[in-house]
Amino acid sequence: MIQICTMTTSFHNRREGGFISYPESIRRCKAAGFDVVDMNMCSMINPLKNELCGDDWERHVDEVIQTRDECGITFYQTHPVFRPGAIVAYSNPEDEAFYWKMMHRCLEITARIGAKWAVLHPSNVPETLDWAPQLEKNHRDFDECVDLAAKLGIGVAFENMVEPPKGGEKPHRFSSYPEELLALHDSYNCDYVKLCWDFGHGNTAVPERHPEAIRMLGDKLVCVHVDDNFGKKDDHYLPFRGNIRWEEVMPVLKEINFPGVLDLELNFASQMPDPLKDDAIRLTAAVARQLAEMAER
Repeated sequence: MIQICTMTTSFHNRREGGFISYPESIRRCKAAGFDVVDMNMCSMINPLKNELCGDDWERHVDEVIQTRDECGITFYQTHPVFRPGAIVAYSNPEDEAFYWKMMHRCLEITARIGAKWAVLHPSNVPETLDWAPQLEKNHRDFDECVDLAAKLGIGVAFENMVEPPKGGEKPHRFSSYPEELLALHDSYNCDYVKLCWDFGHGNTAVPERHPEAIRMLGDKLVCVHVDDNFGKKDDHYLPFRGNIRWEEVMPVLKEINFPGVLDLELNFASQMPDPLKDDAIRLTAAVARQLAEMAER
């Protein structure tokens, strides 16, 4: 049966303020029923919210590795930093430089902890629908990352993005459609670049052809993010709370011989008081196991 996974962000936020360390989060993910954990490093864009931003980051990574071994968990994929929204680049050069410093650090951490894939948000040029400038922008941004990943012995998986509501102020987001994601993949033509499908994002862009989209990605799909919504925005709901037809999309993973894990990307327990978090994440593990059974039918 396909393995289930959750992100370290399941236990990241404290309701009273501050954040939970990676080692504590890993131990609690394991206790909740997960043998595979996604090390989510998105908050590394803010030094006040992540211990891996400082000069002593390697010591913290060593603690993560020690906790991994003590708990008997594995890492399959990670989530490095990304620019919020559809920001093309930070206006402050120092912020932009820090972003790429953290991106490269995320890739190195991915390799150090033994994960196979780092999931990246593709870049976007909001003023055009043409693919050529979109692909050029992504290569300018990520060619160095792909080269670094290859040297580190890991791969990057580009993720489909959220499609804004039609008729709204926000323009179409490149890579929200499977055809665009495939074009980005094919433009690299190397084994170190694959794809990630976010089910919640897909439900905002192609809800009427969700199974077809996954089939299109085929053997290029190595990672998934599992979450639900009602097709309007990226709510990161627990599966079965939104309107994704899980009974239709899960079996397609078996059909394409998906090699990865079911990685939950939820905000289910983020604002709960600490005593409730563990029970909440145990529920998400039960939901993930139900999805895994659907994927085997």
